[in-house]
Amino acid sequence: MTNARVITITNLKGGSGKTSTAVPLACMAARTGKTVLLDLDPTGSAAQWHAAAGLEDLFACQRITDEQLAPTLHQLNLQGDVQYVVLDTPPVAKEVTLQSMGEADLVLFPTHVGSGDLAQLVQTLGLLRLPLKANPALKYMVVLNHAGTMPAVTRETRQIVEEYGASVALTEIPYRKTYIMAKGSRPTADWWHFEKLWHGLCCLN
Repeated sequence: MTNARVITITNLKGGSGKTSTAVPLACMAARTGKTVLLDLDPTGSAAQWHAAAGLEDLFACQRITDEQLAPTLHQLNLQGDVQYVVLDTPPVAKEVTLQSMGEADLVLFPTHVGSGDLAQLVQTLGLLRLPLKANPALKYMVVLNHAGTMPAVTRETRQIVEEYGASVALTEIPYRKTYIMAKGSRPTADWWHFEKLWHGLCCLN
């Protein structure tokens, strides 16, 4: 039995783009193999998007609590056919963030460009110490959101994050109407930035 690859999408900052990253990536992962999205956010925004868009034919989505995370992952691995599990996490929840990173093979930190998200990104990255101690091979990466409208700001944000010591995904998610209005909709060919991001993440194995 091969364990599913767990991809945690997290950031202590609310509104940084966790759900708007988790759902499109789950859509892209589902093209490669059987995928399950676990929604740990009490607001259930990922599960609501999944239901509203009728994404059941692409991947499964379950709302769970942090207490249910470990047994749910164990049960999914017992099934033997799930290849990817995407975790969408709540904001301002250090214990859930720590737990979800501890279960992960890859952690992604969506972050809006500019200074607004950087302080809490640094705080979130600081929580990696325990998961990295338990799993030194854990991969993690920052994904720049709302990029491109001010190229200089995007470049400066990338530079600041890299100087802090974190890797930044080559593919940036731009500030586009397609993505701003995506919640509740199905993936289209216009979501090509997430497809490109997914292909880059697949190379991290």
